[in-house]
Amino acid sequence: MLRSIKKAYEMIHKADPGSAVTIYIIRQWCKEKKVRCLTAGTKILVDYESLQEYISLGSSNYAEEN
Repeated sequence: MLRSIKKAYEMIHKADPGSAVTIYIIRQWCKEKKVRCLTAGTKILVDYESLQEYISLGSSNYAEEN
């Protein structure tokens, strides 16, 4: 599912209110190609499943699998 960065952030914090993930870091992960995303004009749409997987596996394990 593609979501705006803000919506993905809200979904993460709804599931885990204590999460340290920020809008800025999601944007950085997209720019660094650490999570799947799509750019539509100036808007970045992030693949929410990819984001969840990246967060749950940790950065080193995710890079090895993808």
